Amino acid sequence: MLNDYYSSYNMEKSLKETTIQEKAIQDRLKQASSITIESALRNKVNLNISWYDVHGYEQSQKYTISAGSVIEF
Repeated sequence: MLNDYYSSYNMEKSLKETTIQEKAIQDRLKQASSITIESALRNKVNLNISWYDVHGYEQSQKYTISAGSVIEF
């Protein structure tokens, strides 16, 4: 019973983290100056998204997209 609780909690936590990350990636995609596919493995794609900040400096962040994720460009 306790294991079911922890399993449910971890799944809920994972879903929340995924939702937050997907929202952030959509914001980054709108600002992107370049998008690089680092790797495409079974059930996931690793991206490196670069953009310029308000001071003109290039920034980048890596994201992992899981199978079934929906993002908008």
